[in-house]
Amino acid sequence: MIIDMFCHHISLPIIEKLHTARLARANKNPNERGPKKFSCPVQNADPEIRLGLMDKYGVDVHAVCLSTEVLYGFSPEEAAEICRISNNANDALCKAYPKRFVNICAISLLDVRSGLHELDRSINELDCRAVIVSTNQDGKGLDSPDYDPFYKKLVEHDLPLLLHPTYWKSYPLVDESEWTLMSRFGWPFDSTQAVWRIIFGGVLDRFPTLKIVMHHLGAMFPYFVGRFDSGLMKLEKKPPKPLSEYFKCIYGDSAVSAGPPEAYACGYAFFGPDRVVYGSDYPFGPELGEKQLRGNLAGLKSLNIPAGDMEKVLGGNANRLLKIK
Repeated sequence: MIIDMFCHHISLPIIEKLHTARLARANKNPNERGPKKFSCPVQNADPEIRLGLMDKYGVDVHAVCLSTEVLYGFSPEEAAEICRISNNANDALCKAYPKRFVNICAISLLDVRSGLHELDRSINELDCRAVIVSTNQDGKGLDSPDYDPFYKKLVEHDLPLLLHPTYWKSYPLVDESEWTLMSRFGWPFDSTQAVWRIIFGGVLDRFPTLKIVMHHLGAMFPYFVGRFDSGLMKLEKKPPKPLSEYFKCIYGDSAVSAGPPEAYACGYAFFGPDRVVYGSDYPFGPELGEKQLRGNLAGLKSLNIPAGDMEKVLGGNANRLLKIK
């Protein structure tokens, strides 16, 4: 079984709402940093087109989620509404095609109380199999103790946490409007800092069974792990366990934009056969997302690994995390 654990479903109501809201914000404040519009192939909302591509490349299941960077710039109330609309749309898709889709619910933590309410609703009503959040919450790190009730509920229900990078404001030279610097370079950094803060901020000490899935095959970690380890020697206050211990509950998806085979080999060498999952990032990228779906799958298949390990990374690990029947 091949399971795409990190792909996106942007429903037509969400596309319409985002276009309207972004345009209104740009007209009100043309100098505001961040995205001025939301770009997504509308074909992604047509399940027949998606199913056709899945069948073409032998993908059995899509675990669909909102691309949470779209929440950037919205108020807590607006972000919560977008999550509700998206989670409902995902649920409708999963109910229409129960053998092909499972629901990963988006949660905004800009208002923790509201986020917990949506998490409860997702668990009780929407057959939620995992949760996705942005790597920072309007500049607030995911290590904040304010989020402990959220992590506690994830652990109680054994729900994996997917992290999606988003925009940040602290370095003006890294801006999306100029050469897409934010999404090319800023996002992998933000994924990295989010997990670094989760580790050093003690989240995984407080919730050691929390399972985390990093987008883009671990971002900077696989390549810079030696630099990170050497930096630990300079710290007076270190985590109580080695970094390798914390990464036993952290996974990487294969969404590296259909990159060279060496990129997948680097990520696989870091995470190992039990902690890599197939993720396409569909429907974003060239060819209305088809290149990502095809290329990230081919990248994993290019790995020179035993057949049993290949089964794990293509679907077995995701099946275990998402509890697909």
